[in-house]
Amino acid sequence: MLTTAILFGLLGSSSLVFGAPAAEPVQGSGLIPRASSCTFSGSTGAAAAKAGKASCSTIILNNVAVPAGTTLDLTGLATGTEVIFQGTTTFGYKQWEGPLISVSGTNIKVSGASGHVLDGDGSRWWDGEGSNSKTNIKPKFFFAHGLKGTSSITGLNIKNSPVQVFSIDGSSGLTISGATINNKDGDVNSLGHNTDAFDIGDSDSITITGATVYNQDDCLAINSGTNIVFSGGYCSGGHGLSIGSVGGRSNNVVDTVKISDTQVVNSQNGVRVKAVAGATGSIKGVTFQDITLSGITSQGVTIRQDYTNAGYTGSPTTGVPITGLTLNNVHGTVTSAGTDVTIECGSTSSCSGWTWTKVAVSGGKADLCKNAPSGTC
Repeated sequence: MLTTAILFGLLGSSSLVFGAPAAEPVQGSGLIPRASSCTFSGSTGAAAAKAGKASCSTIILNNVAVPAGTTLDLTGLATGTEVIFQGTTTFGYKQWEGPLISVSGTNIKVSGASGHVLDGDGSRWWDGEGSNSKTNIKPKFFFAHGLKGTSSITGLNIKNSPVQVFSIDGSSGLTISGATINNKDGDVNSLGHNTDAFDIGDSDSITITGATVYNQDDCLAINSGTNIVFSGGYCSGGHGLSIGSVGGRSNNVVDTVKISDTQVVNSQNGVRVKAVAGATGSIKGVTFQDITLSGITSQGVTIRQDYTNAGYTGSPTTGVPITGLTLNNVHGTVTSAGTDVTIECGSTSSCSGWTWTKVAVSGGKADLCKNAPSGTC
């Protein structure tokens, strides 16, 4: 049973709802029985949730107002915990790195109730520089780090993130479905920047389905990881679907990725693979299938081994080979100022084993190809 101190501490800062009592722990297991449902709300909700999370099998976050410079800390949740967002979750303003929300644990289920919104109110930070600014530090939104087992994040409605939204790192077996990320307001005067929807690193068996994204940077960026699926997406206003950049990190391997049945509209790029110039690593077994492009302003398809944070060098290297790449039914239009397809490889052997079927991108400038595999451009 909960101790008196824990019980009164929780009741003092949150609404704790008890259901059927949890089963007694196995002798010597170190587990404690948990209340069936705990509700946290208001300006004290974040602190109360952090203090009481271990005692709740279901955590309901109802109109929580997270104080400035504070993470809504849902890390280290007990196995099988369910988290439900209700109403509007807000965050105080402070220049800091964040994250605004962080969740970890095994077999965790996170979802949003009907009508909920996680409102970052990013306009308080937006200055057109994103995370590049040294004087206006902006918090990342949602850390999905260390989620294991069969964890899921379902139906979250996120609005106006200060910078990057989902950071997925050190996770395995995670499914994110039906997420809506609406950063349209960041288009005004081009103030929103680096608002990546999904950044994936050092993770395995990650599935993202049915995402709707309006932002100003990558819809998807896979920097490292294995067995990753992205399907049924809609990406508008950003930088498109990206592998990489790969290289220069502690993990520099991308292996077995399938990105499919996705629309990329009114974006800078469509399909993009970026290997860092002079770095080492590998990109293999990546498939882009049934991708529809429209209103792409820069590159319909771009696959390069000369990437740096300062831009492309024009001198591709071979330390991050791109092998087993498949493009199947990637089609659509680029604006007249853009380029249909660009391939910059360091050598023919560093870009090998590609399958290029029904790739039909038009409307822009002629393809730019260097050491491209035969049959690609």
